[in-house]
Amino acid sequence: MGDVIKVQAGSLVGSLSVAVLPVRERQTRRIPALGAVRLAADSDGLCVSATSFDATITTWLEAEAEGEAAVPLERLADLAQHFPTDAEIVIACNDNGATVTSGKARFKLPVFPLPDLPERHILGEETGRVELDAKAVRELFSRPAFAASTEASRFYLNGIFLHSVGDDLVAVATDGYRLCRITAAAATPLSRDRSLIIANEVTRTISRLLASASGNVTLRRSERLFSVESAGFALVTKRIDATYPSYEQLISFEAPNVVTTSRTRLQESLARFAAVADPQAKTHIVKLRWNADGLQLSTPDGSADSLAADFEGEARTAAQVCHLVELLAALRGDSVRLSVAEPNSAILITDPDDEKFTAIQMPVRSP
Repeated sequence: MGDVIKVQAGSLVGSLSVAVLPVRERQTRRIPALGAVRLAADSDGLCVSATSFDATITTWLEAEAEGEAAVPLERLADLAQHFPTDAEIVIACNDNGATVTSGKARFKLPVFPLPDLPERHILGEETGRVELDAKAVRELFSRPAFAASTEASRFYLNGIFLHSVGDDLVAVATDGYRLCRITAAAATPLSRDRSLIIANEVTRTISRLLASASGNVTLRRSERLFSVESAGFALVTKRIDATYPSYEQLISFEAPNVVTTSRTRLQESLARFAAVADPQAKTHIVKLRWNADGLQLSTPDGSADSLAADFEGEARTAAQVCHLVELLAALRGDSVRLSVAEPNSAILITDPDDEKFTAIQMPVRSP
């Protein structure tokens, strides 16, 4: 007797969209089962899961289901979304394939032998746990992500580093040119060492899963794995097998020369410089200087702009326009504060209204 699953089309589409994992095309060509979704009956109804080399995503939905089967995720999702959301879909599977019916419509899909599927990632013995509001978790993964490295030679920086400091959970990302640090108040520690590094591909998946999530989210870790669990999904992933370098000294220096200005006005100014920049140039540099005349911005080709600002001390520095644009997008407040110790030293960037945010931008030398 084959396996039979009866489910509402809209619910199935929603669950399949959750279960998407980043898998490279060449990997699925070599191992087709990486493109499978596992459909399994359990006490909660229908369990929908997908597994890659790095992670497993599981979600659940109400359905009449018997048995277990694996079919191509993308093809089933594409088919299901072309039925009315309230239509009942029946998926009948045996060793020869799957038949998907709704009303008088009938379609065929291949099945994957269950032993061919990648082994699911299971957290194992828990070594740390914290429960946070979904928004706080979303910000820990999304806000610092712009600063994470993508260079293969520095694989240990190719993700977000999570660690507990006092009563906070801290997320850090850096590529060696800029660094971003976000904190969230946490009642319990998640990780006290420097080994909980979540790869870029997975952090993007977590941000997608949490984009519209509400309520509480539980983060857990074991010796090798890390999990994110909410009411709608559970993700278990490998971590980057490395030790994150010490970054603390980069954000602990004295920087007495300070300028505070409107974040929106500074973003608009940078957009104007980007609009007139030479598209053939590899980098676009903007020089910043502040004194009693406010914050002055200029480029080597003679373009210039000026913004009203509050200041302490005087300073000059320079940075790439694109780096500053990305960094400002990670702020949430109305103002931005830039601080330097001396000309052409590291730029400490903070939000006067948000002590959870700290960033460093390394300067560039301007002609």
